[in-house]
Amino acid sequence: MKDIELINKYGTPFYLYDIPELKKRVDMMKGHQEDIGLCYAMKASPVLAGYIAPFVDRLEVCSPGEYEICVRDKVAPEKILVSGVNKTKESMMRILSLGGEAGMFTIESREHLNILEEAAGQFVKNKNKLKCYIRLTSGNQFGVDKDTLEELAGKVMASEHLEFVGIHFFSGTQKNLKKIEAELTELTQYGVKLSEKFGGKISLEYGPGLSIDYFNYDPSDEKEMYLHNESYLTELMDIVGKTGIKNSYSDITFEYGRYIVATCGKYFTGIADVKTNNGTNYAILEGGLHQITYFGSMAGMKVPYIEYMGDAGTETQDYVLAGSLCSVNDILVRKISLPKLDIGDTLCFNIAGAYCATEGISLFLSRDIPAIVIRDMEGTEKIVRNHTETNTFNGGYNG
Repeated sequence: MKDIELINKYGTPFYLYDIPELKKRVDMMKGHQEDIGLCYAMKASPVLAGYIAPFVDRLEVCSPGEYEICVRDKVAPEKILVSGVNKTKESMMRILSLGGEAGMFTIESREHLNILEEAAGQFVKNKNKLKCYIRLTSGNQFGVDKDTLEELAGKVMASEHLEFVGIHFFSGTQKNLKKIEAELTELTQYGVKLSEKFGGKISLEYGPGLSIDYFNYDPSDEKEMYLHNESYLTELMDIVGKTGIKNSYSDITFEYGRYIVATCGKYFTGIADVKTNNGTNYAILEGGLHQITYFGSMAGMKVPYIEYMGDAGTETQDYVLAGSLCSVNDILVRKISLPKLDIGDTLCFNIAGAYCATEGISLFLSRDIPAIVIRDMEGTEKIVRNHTETNTFNGGYNG
């Protein structure tokens, strides 16, 4: 079904996730890193967990809720890495009861080690052990420093219930290649140290945080539309070879969120109002910052690739694209040239597959949450979430 037909069928606003395009991108990435595992950080777009699971080696979850999504989507527990800074005994016991014994767990503190040790001691049977990665901090609240990591690794190795598998390192998203090279160089050296200290090579789970360029590419180039920034991945693999990091670890998995799924999603929103104030044309959208956000948008100063959905005439005008929130900050684009807009027209925001559906302030002003439509591998579209009211979450109770 064409996108314009989906607009007529489901009504705006809605998100569209194209699974064939997602598969195409995953295949491209695997082609570049054939001997490096591929992990999907599902916080980038939780709705894709069940669809992407067959394509990747593992999924990273960072909350009990994300794990429950994986259970409902029938993701095999052995493919799940349970991460996150706030682990509790109750949440770990729940995960273990759902099959998490077969998965992997990160340790981000001494408290995490104690929680996993206690939970595993009560739940895991037959001398099985929980596979544990210890997260190395990059200088923030996540993970532990090197001295603590080595202390915890020794305790895990001495545990009856836990197994030390390797280290986990992620320092952020939209990183430049120079920073990635510095991190891989340091991790290469640290891997050698750890293998000497603990008598053998360990695994590495690393998040490159490769950039997605939301604002600078040619939308007429189909390959660039879906596989743009592929050059970043090519250069990343050059850095991998240059640092020799593969020699420092028994195996390596690269963890991505944004870089995998950004290009498979679109966001469609209607025009609710059009007006001119003091010579400036404003288009008021059904959506706004609570429904569509781009990393690095700089308060609407940058322009993502936006399509006018309809028969465009020859007349164009400059517009400010404003959202429907009662906030002067709800500006999506401060200046964009589009065909002359009317109330009821529809715009499509591209490269909206990562974070857009979850990162916005969706409960603000009690506006409805957009629908979600999936285009599956057979090319069939289905709605997986209807337009949903939020006033029931925000309102009080009478009586």
